[in-house]
Formats: sequence, C-alpha cells, structure tokens
Amino acid sequence: MPRRAPSYLQTLAALTGLLLAVACAVSPPPPPLRPSAAQPALASPPARPAAVIPLAAPPPPTALERFLAQMRVASRAQGISEQTFSAATAGLAPLAAITSANENQPEFSRPVWAYLDGAVSARRIKDGQFMQTQVRSTLDGIAERSGVPREILLAIWGMETDYGRGQGGYNLFAALATLGYQGPRQQFGREEFLAALRILQDQHYPVSQMKSSWAGAFGQTQFTPTTFLKYAADGDGDGRIDLWNSPADALASAANLLKSQGWRKGDHWAMEVKLPKGFAYEDADVEIVKPLSEWRRRGLTRISGNALPADGQGAIYLPAGAKGAAFLIFPNFNVVLKYNNAASYALAVSLLADRIAGLPAVKGSWPRGERLLSRDERMDFQRRLAAAGFDPGGVDGVLGRQTRAATRAFQKSRGLLADGYPDAELLTALRQS
Repeated sequence: MPRRAPSYLQTLAALTGLLLAVACAVSPPPPPLRPSAAQPALASPPARPAAVIPLAAPPPPTALERFLAQMRVASRAQGISEQTFSAATAGLAPLAAITSANENQPEFSRPVWAYLDGAVSARRIKDGQFMQTQVRSTLDGIAERSGVPREILLAIWGMETDYGRGQGGYNLFAALATLGYQGPRQQFGREEFLAALRILQDQHYPVSQMKSSWAGAFGQTQFTPTTFLKYAADGDGDGRIDLWNSPADALASAANLLKSQGWRKGDHWAMEVKLPKGFAYEDADVEIVKPLSEWRRRGLTRISGNALPADGQGAIYLPAGAKGAAFLIFPNFNVVLKYNNAASYALAVSLLADRIAGLPAVKGSWPRGERLLSRDERMDFQRRLAAAGFDPGGVDGVLGRQTRAATRAFQKSRGLLADGYPDAELLTALRQS
C-alpha cells in the first residue's frame, strides 16, 4: 500500500494550482501577430466619398421684401432706430384691398351734383351745427389764433371723417407699404412711409393706434404723415399731438395748415352767382381771375340779385358747365384746394360751411338727366381734340386745364357755347367733325 503525502503538502499543492488558474484567466491576450515581410498586410478597402446633396437656392426676395430693405437703409440714414423700424414692420404684409383700390381707376366719375348731395346732406349740416355747440370754446380759440372761421374747420372735419366717425381702419404702415412697393403711387408711399416712421419715433404712439385710410391719411382731419410733420399742432395744450383722439388737436392742425397756405382772415371763399344773358363763357374758368369790379361791370350778381362785394377779386367756376349752377370763387377757395386739390372738394367744403352757418342752399339747377362721359370716352374726346388741331395736353382721361382750354377753342370754332365742359353731345360733335 503506497504511502500518502502529509496533509499540509496536499493543501499547498491545491493552492498553487488555484493561483496558476487565476493568473491564466486574467492575463492579457497576446498581441496580434505582425505580418512578416513575406506576407504583407491586407489593405483596407478605400473609404467611399460622402454623398453630397445639392441645396436649393434661396428664393429671390419679393417686391415687398426689397421695399422694406430699402426703407430700412433709408430710415437709418434719417436717424430712425432699428427698434422703431422693427416695431413698425413686425408682421407687415401687403393689403389686397389697397392694391385693388390703388390700381383700378373707376370707369365713371361721380357727377358733381351727386357728390354734393352726399357731402352737403341735411344730416351732415345738422351734425356740424351740433358739433359746433360741443367744441365751441375750442373752435373760438383756434379761429382767433389762426383767422380761419369755425364753419370752415367744421366743414373740413365733416368732409374728412364725418366728424371723427370714419377715420379708416388700416394699419398705417401696411397701407403705405402697399402703396410704396408697387403700383402707380410708389414715390408717394415711400416718402410717407419714412415720415410715418419719424412720427412713431418722435411721438411714441402705439403702432396699433396708428390707423389710416387706404391712401395713408389718418386722424380726424386726415393728415398724411408728411403733412403732420409740417403742420400738426397741439390744440388742447397737453403736450402731445393726437389727431385720432383729440378733436382740438385735429382742428388746430387743420387751421394751421390753412393759415400757413395763405388763408385771408375775414375774406369769403365762394358764393353762388347769376350770370347775365350773353355772358362770355370762355372767361368762366377757375384760373381766369378778375377784379370784382370787372365782374360787376359785366353784369354778374349774387344769386339773390344783390350786388357783388365792392372789393377783391375772383374767378367763375362752372362745375357742370353752362347747364349747372355758377359760383364766384375767391382766394380762400384756392387755399382749401391745398387741403385737397379737387375743385369739387373745395366747393363742398365751402357750401357745407355756409349751411352750417345758416346760409341757404344752392338755388341753381343741375343737369341731372345727363350722364357723364366714361373714362374711355374722355380719352377718346382728348384724342379727337388733338386730331382736330386742339391740343388737350395728353390723353389720360383727366379733364384738366389744358383740356378745358382746348375744348373752349373747339366750341368757339364751331360757334358753340364755349363753357369748356365736355359732355356726350360735344363728343358726338367731335366724332362727326
């Protein structure tokens, strides 16, 4: 029977084996074999180039974006801050209604008698007289300082916004940008846009308050921004000028404009007159001004039959030709034209002022049964005048001073009444000549 090793030797051997096993388990793996010169390493496959996805070119800026970029540069040159510009243009977009109104000329003009029916309505006269009682002390102070009568200021207020009721609801900057970035009034829109920025920066109005008509006029007396910068006045003495909410500021500003344009204190503006038989109608034109003594000598009287004033000068205005009412207009009438350069507007202001003051309505008749020439017919009229040798000054459908003069010359050449008023009957005569 073999002899057994002592127990302590057996234990030592077991521990030695265990240590060897652990060492083998934790030993790092041998390094990879390096290829020998005789056996070169296999080359890695070449890297594939990354796929290049072409980027689409950014779209070109729109006409509105170009306009705003130009206005940003121009406004900085005028000292307008980026904060002001950003506040005015945030979310700005063109207004389709203004684009349509700006680009589409009406085919037919409104007859002057229909225009006056609305402008000098019984309701507007009554409202003007009521508003006079509401702001009488304000009006008296403004009239004293400016020389412009209360009734003229009330008439402008009524004509422009119906005494503050209809000031327009368009964002002023959107309206002017729409006019300025395209269409026939771009120069106007650009100048007024920059002026509106100046107003925003100087007056600190909330942009949300700056509402306007589609044409960019604002406030109770409808100033454009450039007109505001020239003539706006603080009528209520609160240190601010707010044409939207302060009738005193609006009326004082209107008076300041008229005074600055040469309003003659104490002089009249227009009066209805009666022309004598055989009157030389070729002298009836807003630009043919004569002393009142000359008109008296030639037989003109007030519509009542009373004599004309002794002093001063004036011109004859026939808004509907020889078939309608006749008016003698004075230098102050031309000052009203500085507010709105349309003779029919100035006549409406004059007549509304008279009615608010309690004077009678127009007594002369209007040719209400006749239709006005359409724009195409007016252009045809001008073309035929030119073809007949009478220069109308262009073919644009606008019956201005030169067209009226050419019309008179044609009428005289045919032995017709030379009132310079184109109508359907006269167009027929031209077509047959």
